[in-house]
Amino acid sequence: MARTLVTVDPGNVSHYARRNGIGAGRQAVTQKRTHVRTTALMFGAVFIGGAVGSLLRELFSVSIPHAGFLTQTFGINIVACFILGWLYSVRNRVHAHVLHLGAVGFCGGLSTFSSFVSELERLALSNIWVAASAAALEIAAGLAAAILGEAIGRRFHPPRATE
Repeated sequence: MARTLVTVDPGNVSHYARRNGIGAGRQAVTQKRTHVRTTALMFGAVFIGGAVGSLLRELFSVSIPHAGFLTQTFGINIVACFILGWLYSVRNRVHAHVLHLGAVGFCGGLSTFSSFVSELERLALSNIWVAASAAALEIAAGLAAAILGEAIGRRFHPPRATE
């Protein structure tokens, strides 16, 4: 089967040529630049949100007194779950970069799983049942906080008529 070379003037690209990607070089370059810029903004939002969330977690965990039967980051994780629930309720009304900044970055940095597991390990060394109870309580409280955050988000930020 012989191949035919088709040359098209970029200023006069037909519907067939556009549909088949012939002569669409300028448009492809613009789309690639937009994709690169969007990806860079997404990573930047996650980075900044994660940095702020991690710093706040560290500041709060140092200043919060230790309770013998809970992890030190219990309250911090519950707050992060509440914020995640609220962000979930407004997800269709905010830009994706806000979700990357808030949900992935800030809440991800604020409530790290590694701190939770490390603190559970510390509790388990003294009493395994205390650690298991603390884990169950924190998971249940986190789920309740996320549900409450979503309910409050829906109450104070009702969906638009088109949603």
